[in-house]
Amino acid sequence: MTNHLNVFEGSNSIKNFLNPGKHPMMPLVELTGELNPFAGNRVRIFAKLMTFSPLANVKAIPAFNMIRELYQRGGLENVDNIIENSSGNTVLSLALAAHQFGGIKTSSYIPAEISLNKLLMLLFFGVQPIVNQEPPLPDANDPRSGVCKAREKGAQPGWINPGQYDNPDNPKAHQKWTAKQIWKQTRGRINVLCAGLGTTGTISGTAKQLKKKKPTIQVVGVMREQNSYVPGVRTKGLLQLVGFDWEKQVDTIEEVKTVESYRKSMQLSRNGIVVGPSSGFALCGLLNYLENRVKNNTLDELRDKDEDISCVFICPDGPVPYLDEYFKYLDPSDFPEILNRELLQNKP
Repeated sequence: MTNHLNVFEGSNSIKNFLNPGKHPMMPLVELTGELNPFAGNRVRIFAKLMTFSPLANVKAIPAFNMIRELYQRGGLENVDNIIENSSGNTVLSLALAAHQFGGIKTSSYIPAEISLNKLLMLLFFGVQPIVNQEPPLPDANDPRSGVCKAREKGAQPGWINPGQYDNPDNPKAHQKWTAKQIWKQTRGRINVLCAGLGTTGTISGTAKQLKKKKPTIQVVGVMREQNSYVPGVRTKGLLQLVGFDWEKQVDTIEEVKTVESYRKSMQLSRNGIVVGPSSGFALCGLLNYLENRVKNNTLDELRDKDEDISCVFICPDGPVPYLDEYFKYLDPSDFPEILNRELLQNKP
C-alpha cells in the first residue's frame, strides 16, 4: 500500500523508506516552452523524475529489489560482504539497502580512471573501493575485468555478488514499479518511451511491462557515440557486458555526444527540471528521434487516432555529483560571468 502521507515510523522505518513501493509515485512532468520544440506537431514530452526515488537516483529501484529478493530467498544468510562492479549510484544504493537487511558491508571494483568526486562519494557512504585496471576491450568473462572479479569474489564464503548486469531482479524492479507508475500517470496514453542504455535494466523492464499493456509503444534506446563520455550510459562496445535482452525491447537506437548531453541537462535544470547529464542525454536522443520522424513524414504513425503523441523519457539522477564536469565539457560562454572575480578567495 502506498504511504500517501510519506511518513515512515516503527522498527522498519528506514527499510520501508528505501522501498519504492512504499512511496507516492515519482513525478511525471510535461516539458513546456523551449524545452519542447515539437509542441506545434501535437507532441507532448514528459520527464519521469527518478530523482524522487528514495535515494534520489534510478538505481535505488533495482538495488532495493535485488537485495530484498536475495534476503527473501535466504541468499543473504551467512553473508557478511556484498561485492559489485560499480563506481556510482548502483553500489551506493546496494550498500544502503544491504545495511538494512542485516548490516552487511559493501565493497566494489572501480576503474582506475574514476573521478575524485565519485571516489569520495563511495568513501562517504562506507563502500570499500577496490581499484581495478580494466582490460582495453570490454569482456565480462575476461578475468581482468571488474565484472569477472566481482563474480569470483562473490562465490567465496561470506560474500555475494548481486550481479547488476544479468540479475533478473534488476529489470523486474522496473516492471514492478517504474512501468506501472508511467502507465497510470499517462492513463495508458503513451506512444514513445526513451531511456539511456547503461546496464539496460531500466529500459528492459519498463519497456517489457509497457508493451504488455500496449504493444504499439515505440521504445528508443540512447547510447553514447564512440569516444564520447556521459556518466551511467554506454557505447555499443560496452553494451557487450550486459546480459539483459534489451535489444528485444528497443525499436530504435539513437547516439548522442557529450557536450549536447551536458548542455541539455543544464537547460532542463535552469527551467526547473533539475536533472543530470544522463537525463539531458536521453532527451537529446528523444528529440533526434522525433526530428527524424518529422523529416521522414512518419511522425503521425506514432499517433493514436487523432490524439496527441505522448513521449516519456527517463531522468536517472541529478546534476550535483557531476558539477565539475559541466565546467570541463561546456564552454565558459554557457555560464554567467563572475563579477568582482578578483575578490574571490577560492577561484573556479
